[in-house]
Amino acid sequence: MRKLLSLSMLMMLILGWACTEEETETTVLVTEEVLYTSAENIRLLGRLITNQNISATDHGFYISEDGNFSSPIIISLGIKEGPGRFIGESNDLINSKTYYAKAYMDLGGEIQFGNVITLNTLSPIIESYTPAFGKAGSEMTIVGQNFTENTRIFFGDSEAQVSSIDFESRIHLKIPTASSESVPLKVIVQDKTLLFPTEFRYQIGTYELVTKYPEPIRLYETVFYNVGSSLNIGLGIANGNSFYNKIQQFDLATKTWSEKEFNGSPRAFAFATQNYLGGGTAGLVDLPYPINFSFYKINPNGFERLPDLPFPSRESIAFEDAGNLYLLGSKSGNPLAFRKYNSSSKIWTELNESPIAFSTENAHFIYQSKLFIVDGESKLWEYSINSDTWRTISTYPGNLGRGYGMGQVIGDKAYIGLFKRNAEVWELDLNSLTWKVKNEIPGIAADITIAHYEKDGYLYIMRGPDVSISGSYPMNLYKFDPNGI
Repeated sequence: MRKLLSLSMLMMLILGWACTEEETETTVLVTEEVLYTSAENIRLLGRLITNQNISATDHGFYISEDGNFSSPIIISLGIKEGPGRFIGESNDLINSKTYYAKAYMDLGGEIQFGNVITLNTLSPIIESYTPAFGKAGSEMTIVGQNFTENTRIFFGDSEAQVSSIDFESRIHLKIPTASSESVPLKVIVQDKTLLFPTEFRYQIGTYELVTKYPEPIRLYETVFYNVGSSLNIGLGIANGNSFYNKIQQFDLATKTWSEKEFNGSPRAFAFATQNYLGGGTAGLVDLPYPINFSFYKINPNGFERLPDLPFPSRESIAFEDAGNLYLLGSKSGNPLAFRKYNSSSKIWTELNESPIAFSTENAHFIYQSKLFIVDGESKLWEYSINSDTWRTISTYPGNLGRGYGMGQVIGDKAYIGLFKRNAEVWELDLNSLTWKVKNEIPGIAADITIAHYEKDGYLYIMRGPDVSISGSYPMNLYKFDPNGI
């Protein structure tokens, strides 16, 4: 006699077996429990209990979204000989749904079923992603729960390439091409779309190679300034071993180079602004360096010599404000000196000394009558011209390389970086004092910044290899668009 019993009847039967000598042929098929569930995967445990010889041509589980099992998913485990537990698994389920499951066995055309149990597949959850910003092609990890194998990731309308999904909780992917600086980050798991509350921010900024220096040389310790549509660069040391006494001018409108005659003596480590040029060294050997004290006004048609500087100036930070010239620091003489040249009276006056020594080794820029300088410990100093006060206001988050970086302002944003042998550029919001990294400049690892300018909302940056690098490398002028995608 073959019977299919419930769990309660089974317990009674087991007790009865112990008390009777004549055994009744009994078979119990039990859908025992759910071993594991996820958004799409389930593992079920069944058991066949019998005291007779049974050979099932097939056994396994039925799974359905309705209790009538009208269109079931069948987990077929094949032939089963005798009693024992069995485990079935399915990966074809839909997340966040209720399912019904029951064990079955096929006894030569007669299909018997066990008890019915209910289960719920899990809902996908998103928790975090790292990095919070980055550039196209970089690796990203999304952390969450209950991701399925066919999970898709979208950055705005751009789909990412998923590399792997670990333990249904970590998605590894490559960031796709940017369509804008900030885009919504979506995770699509089967029929569910999950959206992170904060948008992903791309690391942006594009570089265009505009031109190369018109001579096959490398310049170091030069002066540079821009007047109107022209970018000017010259003087300094050519190829690291001789003075260069020219100034080359690149016209942005015509994209042509022309040589501008400089009627003064050669020099290196000099200063230059839009209207003034002077100082520096009169020799190339530091024993100590002989100082060049000559001082010039830059006019549209040439250079007007002014009375010599009454103090040494080597690698001084130079800037203009309200028509006056300011010189801060010097690697010859007083490193803390701060001086002002009145353009009307043509008189130099001593200002209060700076709290620490600064020079052109420190990246710096001017914004709203304030001077900002990054010191050797990455602190960002602010000097107010109007109140004659110093304070530290932030910390530069990038790499200082070997010093001599760029500082330039476009609107309410400052762009700092490109120190020697470093390609990083950071954007500082001058209202919120928040930092944002931009894309790195092209070139070789040993490149240094030779000149930098701001014009019409773009930066123009001349880069070339450090003097210690041998070989034929040009000096390249790049146009940097901080908002370029």
